[in-house]
Amino acid sequence: MKTRNPFLSLPVAAFITVAMVSCHQESRDNADGRLRESVATEIAEDLETPLPSLPYVVVYDEDSERLHVEKDPDFDRTALSIDALTQALVSNYPEVPLTVDRVSGDTLYASIVDAQYLTQQMGSTGAQTYLLEVTYAYTELPNIRAVHFAFEEGDHATPGTYTRDRFESEVVVR
Repeated sequence: MKTRNPFLSLPVAAFITVAMVSCHQESRDNADGRLRESVATEIAEDLETPLPSLPYVVVYDEDSERLHVEKDPDFDRTALSIDALTQALVSNYPEVPLTVDRVSGDTLYASIVDAQYLTQQMGSTGAQTYLLEVTYAYTELPNIRAVHFAFEEGDHATPGTYTRDRFESEVVVR
């Protein structure tokens, strides 16, 4: 009876193992490369398309602990409309689903169906910044003096009617 030499099959087994590992590693490298390329493409696309500007820029000043509101010199006032402002606000704050319901007299009525992010996750300053930006944006329109927000109240934001005067004591307007 002839017996096999176990050392002769060892190189064959090693070759098969190395080939399998190489193929698996190459497949994973290709997948990782595609993933990195996809993420890089998304980032590049995001950087090429800046967020739409709003009529005013709101900045928190840590020294004075106050919000500062300034007219945005990049804002195209010829595109001033309810739809354009709504689109810019939704683009800048995709987590806050704002819709305009109607305009009555000098008041624009807006609703936020799911205000969880606004009222619970943005913090007090973030929520105040959002309400201020929306109010200042819409009251830049002729004949709009107030924005009435309808949403479920939370820890950091309260629904109701907002005007620029409501923010006077809390912000610095330049």
